[in-house]
Order: sequence, then C-alpha cells, then structure tokens
Amino acid sequence: MAVTLAWACTNAPLPPLPEPVLDGSAEVVRAQLREAWTKADADPTNAVAVGEFGEVLLAYGQFDGATLCFRRCRQLEPESFRWTYLLGVAEASLGRSDAASQALSEAVAMRPRDLAAAIRLADLLEQSGEESQARKVIEKILEADPSSSAARYRLGRLLAAREAGLAISHLEAALEVEPGYREALYALANAYRAQGREDDAKEQLRLYEQTDPAPRRHYADPLVDSLDSIRRGSAQSVFNEGHALQERGEITAARAAYETVLEIDPDYVQAHVNLVSVFGQMGDPDQARRHYQLAVALDPGIAEAHYNYGVSLHFAGDFEGAERAFRKALAINDQNADAHGNLATTLEQLGRGAEAERHYRLALQNNPSHPMANFHLGRRFAERGLYRQAVPYLERAVATESPGTALHGYLLAIVHRELGDSERASEVARAAQHHARSQNQAQLAQKIAAEFRP
Repeated sequence: MAVTLAWACTNAPLPPLPEPVLDGSAEVVRAQLREAWTKADADPTNAVAVGEFGEVLLAYGQFDGATLCFRRCRQLEPESFRWTYLLGVAEASLGRSDAASQALSEAVAMRPRDLAAAIRLADLLEQSGEESQARKVIEKILEADPSSSAARYRLGRLLAAREAGLAISHLEAALEVEPGYREALYALANAYRAQGREDDAKEQLRLYEQTDPAPRRHYADPLVDSLDSIRRGSAQSVFNEGHALQERGEITAARAAYETVLEIDPDYVQAHVNLVSVFGQMGDPDQARRHYQLAVALDPGIAEAHYNYGVSLHFAGDFEGAERAFRKALAINDQNADAHGNLATTLEQLGRGAEAERHYRLALQNNPSHPMANFHLGRRFAERGLYRQAVPYLERAVATESPGTALHGYLLAIVHRELGDSERASEVARAAQHHARSQNQAQLAQKIAAEFRP
C-alpha cells in the first residue's frame, strides 16, 4: 500500500508553483523571495529548491503559496518528514485544522519520537475538541520522553477538568523539570484551587507573577526555528543600516529603517529600544513611550530600554518619570556610567543637588573619563567659586571629544580666566571655538569669540 500511495503521489499532477507576493515588502525581503522563487522556477521538480522557496514564503506569512510548495514537495518526496511537517504548520497558520491535523498525523507516523510534531498535533486536536485523541498523542510522547515539561504541562491541562489529582502530578512534574514554566504555574494554581488547596494555589500564583511573561515554546522545534532565522537575517541587515544612519545623525532615515525591521520581525527588541531613542530625539514622547512599552514587554531586563526612555522623558521635561526610568536601568546594571550621569542631571532638575553629585561620582567611578560627569562636577565646583577644584574635572571633560566638548571648553576657559591665567584661557577658548564651529554650534562659537576674542 505504501508503494502504491507513493506512486500515486508522484504521478498525480503537481500543484502549481506559486509566485511570491512582493508588494508591500521591504527590499531585502523582496530580494530573498525573488532569489528563492528563481531557484525553484529553474528546477521545479527539485523538492529541495521548491521546499526552500516554501520556507521563505512561510517565514514571511505567505501561507497559501507555502502550502502549494509543500504539497508539491510531498508529491516529489512523499516520505520526507520535513515537507510533511511544514505543510502541517502552514495549513495550521491558515486555520485549516483538518488539513493541518492530517499532515501532522502523517509527520508523527514518520517520526513518532519527534516532540515538536507531536505537540503541534496534540494542540490542534485539543483546539478542535478532540481531547481524548490529544491525550493519546501526549501520552505517547511521554512514553518516549518522560522528562518533557511541555508534554507534562499539556497532559496536566487536559486532565484538569476530570482528573484533578492526576493533573496535579503532571503539572508538578513539569515544574520539577522547569521551575519557571509560567503556564504550568498558573495551571497548577487553578488545579490546587479546584481541590480547595488555597494556600498552595496562592504560592503558585506568587511564583507565576515572578516569572518572565515573555512567551516561550518550552520545546525544541528546529524546522520552525530555521524559519525564524530567515527573518532574523533580513531584519539584522536592515537594523545594521538603521544603526549606521543613527550614528551619522540621520534620524528620520534611521527611524524608517527600524520600522522596516519591525515589519519583518515585530519581536526584534533592539529595534524597539533604538526607536525609543530616535523618537525621543525627534520630540515625540508618545511614540517613544509606545516602543518602550513594546520593548520591555519583550524583554523587561534590557537596561538600554529603560535608559533610552529616561533620556526621552528628560528631554520632554518629565523629570520624575526620567528618574524612575534611570533607576530601573541602574537596577539592572549599576555600573552604567551614562545612566548615573543622566540620573544626576535629572536630580539636579528636581533640586536634589547633593544626591546628583553622588551619582556624578558613581559615573566617574565606573568611567573616569566620562565627559558629561566630569563637566558637571567641574561646573558645580565653579558655581561655588572653587575654581582650582573645578579644573581637573573640566580638563578631563575636554580631553574626551563629545557633542558637549565646545561647551566644556568654554567653561574651562572661564575658570582659567577667573584664576588669572589669561594665556591658558585664550588657548582653551580657541580650541572650544574650533569645536563649536566643527559641530555646527554657531551661537556658541559667536559667544566664545565675543567674550574671549581668541
């Protein structure tokens, strides 16, 4: 029968090779789609070429075209697990549960020990109301791999309504393997509550609240992960362009590049993080806040997201909000000199000078050459008339070139003048004027010229 089926599959008319939809895609994505389609079109009976085209289509959400490719591949290579499994994934993405279940059932028959295929099949059966069939699939998984936390969780979830005691044992087993399994913690809390074990339920909910809310699969799925790598490669290419544009100060172009990254991969957290900075510079606090919220939802432990948001709030005049954001960044990385320095400037705006000075010093403890922290400490000494104490800080501020170098030099020139060293004051003023002109700070350059005539 297997031979007859294979013969029938190979001799039936092949599904047509689809053409990719290019409209609305980023150029890097269009290039990928065109390249994969060209290879498949040049050799349409080569299952690998057609299948790889299908994978690119599937990676970018072109599910109808992907199903045509994988059906064609199955007729060309009817015993291939890869094409059968990916056909099931594509059909499920289109919401065609029956076709997806059939393909995944055949994939599981080919590889009974493949965890990803079995779990996807069980999930589909459960969603279709076929819980007893789903349970059988999961139980077979556990026969092959009793340590699978993902299978234990699913079996516990399936059993919860009818066999609470057995459900609890499976959920507890899932958490022994993976203590931070968020969904299992929540399911176990509900199972305990159903048995009147309120204290145990509260403890599981407490642990649930402490876990990372970012969604996780909890089992390996190499074929689907390879689809993610297709998107990541394109997203990384565009992200690198955006980062280079941002470094050159081309903020509007950088914004467009980062937004393209998110069209390709909405979960690319660093693009959200960089857009917080970009929108802060553009004076759009609402968009900065939106991307900050998206970034921390994906990764609450990324210090740069909190830092960039703090900078945007500072520029918007929300100093209390900026302080909270900088403190969150420092709670993750207390050696971040920039966060200490910016927190200090924020605290000064809030009238908390002594606390600000402590954070300037912490910034220098982590980066002794930090230009902003050196400048502000020097400035604070100068404002109190302590010019000699100000000099070493301002000298270090000027020694490291930054966007503030001209301003730092201007204050250092004033300090030398106050100390009676007019020659050194003029020398420093000339350098400061040069920096102001080279950095397009015309107003400052004119002020230096009028005051020092260097």
